[in-house]
Amino acid sequence: MGQGSNSSTLRQYNERVVISAVRKAGVASKPDLARRIGLTLQSLTRIVDALEEKGLLEKSGRRSVGIGQPSNLYQIKADGLFSVGIKLGRQNIEYVLSDFAGQVIAKALHRYKEPTPEQLIDMLSSGIEVMLAKLTLAQRQRFVGVGIAMPWFLGNWAAQHEMSPDIAQQWVDIDFAHELEQRLPYSIFFENDCSAAAAAELYFGQIKAANNFLYIYIDTFVGGGLVLNGNLERGVHSNAANLATLPVPQSRLDSQSNTSGWDTLVNRASIATLLRHLQFHQVNIDNIADLADIIDDNRALVHDWMQDCAEGVVFCIMSCVSFLDLEKVVIDSQLPTFLLIELISMIKRRLAAMPTSNLFVPQIEKGSLGEDAIAIGGAILPLYSHFAPDRTVLLKGGVPDRLQQK
Repeated sequence: MGQGSNSSTLRQYNERVVISAVRKAGVASKPDLARRIGLTLQSLTRIVDALEEKGLLEKSGRRSVGIGQPSNLYQIKADGLFSVGIKLGRQNIEYVLSDFAGQVIAKALHRYKEPTPEQLIDMLSSGIEVMLAKLTLAQRQRFVGVGIAMPWFLGNWAAQHEMSPDIAQQWVDIDFAHELEQRLPYSIFFENDCSAAAAAELYFGQIKAANNFLYIYIDTFVGGGLVLNGNLERGVHSNAANLATLPVPQSRLDSQSNTSGWDTLVNRASIATLLRHLQFHQVNIDNIADLADIIDDNRALVHDWMQDCAEGVVFCIMSCVSFLDLEKVVIDSQLPTFLLIELISMIKRRLAAMPTSNLFVPQIEKGSLGEDAIAIGGAILPLYSHFAPDRTVLLKGGVPDRLQQK
């Protein structure tokens, strides 16, 4: 029995490795995969044939190399599986319907101010049904679940003026993961929002040759993810790269009132800080989606925040690379693309001016998924609970200790 179990486990692991290798390659032949993974061609052929029979891989043309029969090329079968990914944010819910190739089939956005847990569960239930209605009956048979990418410690939103204390207390008192699983008739998977976004960049992004990188996502608040040796590093409490609390020098913005001499990155590199800075100067805005309407008349104020943000992020990067040897730092955001590009240029210029003796400064790159990164990360969760080679990453489980601060 033990030997059979080990054999089955090894076969499942090898299937995961093959799927991961095909995904990274785009298309690959059996000999390509055998060399890359280190399996015999005979063993690799059995695995690929089995995955093709299951509808997870498909042929994608042929390639001739030298003398002999052309080799079949294989790719991920897009309609092999489907999932719904959800970004549960502080100002909105974003839904994406994704196929097995990571393509977004449909998406939707629902804004809110300060929902109670019960209201949010109702929103999620109806939003998921809207997404699933876009699948045919045959496709519904290949639906594997819902992945929710969300910040931990929702009850702390009151401290950031994101919700009233009485609603925040409801979030502290509820086991949100358990309540949601009781209400929804689907497999539900949870992950920290920015860790999920880092996984989305790793698996579905366009960043090349990035197996060791720090991921920074500038959203309503700022968050991070860490990828080491090609795997998402979650940490003991699934809270690795929690950059929001990283100590940084005090902000120079006149809208910031801290006088302690030190601050945290969340107060320098977050969209909430940008909105507060604009509001401090009498600009009528309370959501980043409205930035395009006011930016032309308030460009100087936005530029002030960007300079302050860039300095905070540079301090963060220098702190991290002092103990992490990284190839890249990937920065993405809900900001408009042109602002993110400008912000990254500021960060690069400031890094170039820093003393870096005894340090290898990583490349700084713009993320490739933008405002959809977190929701796509959510969509990965049910897919990779079945098909990720790293069994410690992105697995189903309740998160009562991480969703709330008791």
